[in-house]
Amino acid sequence: MTPTQTLTTPFVEHRKPGARPEGAGWNGFLLVVTALLVAGFFQAHPPEFTGLLGKNLYKPGDKLGYNLGLAGGLMMLIMLLYSLRKRAGFMKGRGILPTWFRWHMVFGIMGPTLIMFHSTFNMHSINAGVALVCTMLVSGSGIFGRFFYTKIHNGLYGRQITLKGMHENLERTGSFKRSFIGSAPHIAARLEQFRIRSEQTQGRFRDFLSIELQAAFLSRSLRKELHQVMYAQVRARKWDTGFIKPALDKQYEEYAAQIHTYIKAMRDTSQFRTYEKLFSWWHIFHIPLVYMLVLTGIYHVIAVHMY
Repeated sequence: MTPTQTLTTPFVEHRKPGARPEGAGWNGFLLVVTALLVAGFFQAHPPEFTGLLGKNLYKPGDKLGYNLGLAGGLMMLIMLLYSLRKRAGFMKGRGILPTWFRWHMVFGIMGPTLIMFHSTFNMHSINAGVALVCTMLVSGSGIFGRFFYTKIHNGLYGRQITLKGMHENLERTGSFKRSFIGSAPHIAARLEQFRIRSEQTQGRFRDFLSIELQAAFLSRSLRKELHQVMYAQVRARKWDTGFIKPALDKQYEEYAAQIHTYIKAMRDTSQFRTYEKLFSWWHIFHIPLVYMLVLTGIYHVIAVHMY
């Protein structure tokens, strides 16, 4: 395999130069929210070794605390409009669904965050504690649901993927293997072995984690092996490595990216049915939690204003 060989067209991701990877903004948002929650918790409950006493800057019933709870509760209610947009006939056509879904997730994180600050990270009564626990369960469940969702859709806001589409992507990303047959047949053979293995394990829960670990190990080991093969051939031919190195490095990066993309496609195809099942089971678990949240939230608001 030399830098002068003709390569098949690599599979590349069509994204504007300099564009952020999808999900980068969401991950940054989660990091900021997590940092705020950690800071708020340790403000109210400092570790014992610091010798500091927990101090609340306000109470849940104060103007600030009350408004934080009100804003958080309203966000949780607005979050539920996404379900109406998906299922209620009178809501059809009112805005595009991906935008509704985006705000559903944002409010699903911001609402519980404000409610945590409203509570001052304490359970002041039984009804408040139950409402707070339900809020945290719904929010945490939603994060898991988002993860499963992205595994069976084209990105966070794309259409649902089909198994046929997964196989088409697999064929497209695997077309580069012909380049390895002559120069590095063992690499092509190991990729083919993994392809057969991944097809045999499609939809099997017992192999779900093992195929993930195998894909990660194979991707790392084959890229390392590829590097050794390519540079060993150059040294064996006693070429001027200083002159040819930039072109060799570029070709190695292309092949390494193709290997990684192909292994990832095989892994995703193998796990697709399992993620479909997990997403379906998650729905069964998540919906009752939402009803519990609404009922406990209403009861908490009534109890606060009555007593």
